[in-house]
Amino acid sequence: MDSKYLKTAVILVLASFMLVSLVFGIIVLVVRGPSFFAGPVKIPPCTQDRAATMAVSMIKNSPTFTFDGIAGSIKQVSADSPDNGQTWKLQYTFKTAHPGHGDREGQVLAEVITEHSAQLTLTNCIIVSAVCDNSWDLLSNTVIQNR
Repeated sequence: MDSKYLKTAVILVLASFMLVSLVFGIIVLVVRGPSFFAGPVKIPPCTQDRAATMAVSMIKNSPTFTFDGIAGSIKQVSADSPDNGQTWKLQYTFKTAHPGHGDREGQVLAEVITEHSAQLTLTNCIIVSAVCDNSWDLLSNTVIQNR
């Protein structure tokens, strides 16, 4: 084979390799985003304040509270982290204008200010359990059976 053709073949192979590498790099950037090159994402620690903010938000947005919760009535009773911040066990009280849990629209309700107690467990700042009055699951908005 002539050296002129050999040089041309090598240049074409290298150019093809560079083009394929460039296209692959662009695909990786589009699919994975620039964070692919930035290293691992730093997740902030689950501090008591962060856990409490998430817990209060969960209570405020639950159907039990949004139905007839009394603004300003959510109070933290206790906060415990048995493993120094990975898990938080938080207890709150809050008041509603009527007894019961969940969205009670259409029900005949007594007009009685009712105090509720909610226990929430967060692991790595993810709410894994939220129980109201030892009988109502705030996550699934259902009665807790067999308690």
